[in-house]
Amino acid sequence: MKKKKNIFLTTLSETKNRLDIGYYMCETPTGTHAYTTGISLAEAGIKYILSQYQVDEIVMLGTAEGIRSDAEYSTTLSDVAIYGVTEYDSMSEYDFLNYRIAEFMNQVDFEMLDIAEPVSPDRQAELTGLLSAFKAKYARNVGYRELFSRLTSDEAFSERFHTEFLSGLTNDEKRWISYHIYNKMDSFYKMHMLEENKNAAMRFIPIPSDSSMSIETIDSIVRQTLHDKRADVNIYMDIQGLGAIDGNTLISTFLLTNNRTGFRCSVKGLINSHRYPGRFFGEVSNMIKSYEIRNLITGLDLFLNYGKADLLKSYWNSMDVTDPDADRLFYGMDCVDEGISLCNVNLIACGINVIRNTIQHPKCAPEERNIYLQIIINAITSDYGALLRGDTLSIPELLKWSLRKELFQQTLTIIESKVPEDMVKRGIYYYAKSEEDISAIMKEFNSLYWIETSKMRWAFSDIEHYFIKSYGRSVLDFRQKPDAVARDYAMLRINALHGKADGIVQAYSELNNDDLLYEVLLGYYRIGNMRNQINHAIVDEPNMEVEELAARKDSRDELRIELKKFIDLYSAACRKTPPNTCPVLLQPGRMKSYLRQHMLMPLEESTDLTAKNTYSCSFNGKEVLINISLFKTEPDT
Repeated sequence: MKKKKNIFLTTLSETKNRLDIGYYMCETPTGTHAYTTGISLAEAGIKYILSQYQVDEIVMLGTAEGIRSDAEYSTTLSDVAIYGVTEYDSMSEYDFLNYRIAEFMNQVDFEMLDIAEPVSPDRQAELTGLLSAFKAKYARNVGYRELFSRLTSDEAFSERFHTEFLSGLTNDEKRWISYHIYNKMDSFYKMHMLEENKNAAMRFIPIPSDSSMSIETIDSIVRQTLHDKRADVNIYMDIQGLGAIDGNTLISTFLLTNNRTGFRCSVKGLINSHRYPGRFFGEVSNMIKSYEIRNLITGLDLFLNYGKADLLKSYWNSMDVTDPDADRLFYGMDCVDEGISLCNVNLIACGINVIRNTIQHPKCAPEERNIYLQIIINAITSDYGALLRGDTLSIPELLKWSLRKELFQQTLTIIESKVPEDMVKRGIYYYAKSEEDISAIMKEFNSLYWIETSKMRWAFSDIEHYFIKSYGRSVLDFRQKPDAVARDYAMLRINALHGKADGIVQAYSELNNDDLLYEVLLGYYRIGNMRNQINHAIVDEPNMEVEELAARKDSRDELRIELKKFIDLYSAACRKTPPNTCPVLLQPGRMKSYLRQHMLMPLEESTDLTAKNTYSCSFNGKEVLINISLFKTEPDT
């Protein structure tokens, strides 16, 4: 039978002022309240754990700046020296935290004694008198424990204490009065370390300084934390610092660790240490409820992997918590969910824009936000990455995101519907540098519009899409294979940049790389052909033979390869095109107006086009002569 091991995982917090002591209330397993101090949030969380649960090892995550190069990465709590230490400001974050926890074990707090030094005994007596007067007026002379409890749990009372009592005091006096209230409280109500925790090990695991850790780093943390394969591990995690290091991924990994060969782990606690801005009092709590936290992680996985928001939204609604950013965030998630389900790219883009705006311009500060919502936001920020940066939605990043999630049909639709407009607006391939170019393109599109069949004229409602995908295709030889047609068409568009394409207007590009532009255009046309050939749902039928299933998988892999190749090419073209390009765009409304004003009358049904190569008709109220060219089929051999 494996032994049991209890591990507490936390993150080093920066302590800017090592006399800035915070005071914390927590709820014990019996439902009563206990109190402690902490200069950092990590310290408060560790003290809570050590006073409530048996712990074999405390694992601290931190960057290289948090520990001296010559420091020990592992020690036992009982071995940490506290007496004779005077230069604690020069200690590393890791050493200082060990020192503070060792003080807690020995029931001393040297830093609290230092708080009294800047305040004279006479002033201390005055402050004590003022506090007694405040209690008599607003708290009916309650004891110090009741006073502390009301200050940490009664928001209205705490606000009055700050505005009427603390507002006129210096920072040193504020620190002293908080120390005085805590110090006068009976020791029975304060947290004390469990005797069995005095030999707990303290261990440091260095992590990269960037906020989004790689899979390799996450895996390393899990393996180093659960290094003893002979033990079943109960793990407690301090949420307060994990948001900055991709905490959701780490929590998810530990929750799913039972599936890893050789390790068995159970998450028993998610500790949240919270200090309210501008106040001296905070809270520490164990926020885990096994069923609920698994719903949170499952809901996150469903949304991040498949875009399904229902479970996560249901979980949030069950908490009955009000947050000004939650409604906007979940509206955006609903749009992404519905957009993926309906293959509606505009709805997906709308949802991502709402999520980006919510995260970039929050109405609630992160330190004041519900911790579970912050975990959701951290997870989405980490997963969506560059999609949530900048002021506008990046089409290359949207394509990478969609393909990474294997949303093949959605990726095809984004390429089909969004890339043409993006190419034109970026200046990768466009039709107008000036108003003269706009006049030429309107005249050209007008003649093409009126000779097109009525059911196909819808293509002209999206000018950029028509220009990239369809303009000039009629001169191609469609008797070739589709890939050859795509090659000819891509080369025709390149020739149009240099005035070598007969029958189509001049085109422009700021890319200054014809080879790359040719590959981008060819990739777009090839994917268009592929999109027309595949099953839109890309699903396997249940009664297929093994050979058919293998062929279907091969076609799916081929599609993935082609999509990745195009996305890489297009991303490279976007990077190499100057970002300040401003092509002149032909607005759809202007084109529609031009079409109405310059209507080309259709041919009469009785006209025999095989008998003549010119035709006289009315154009804009004038008689014009139109030259007609006909393709002739090759004679049978």
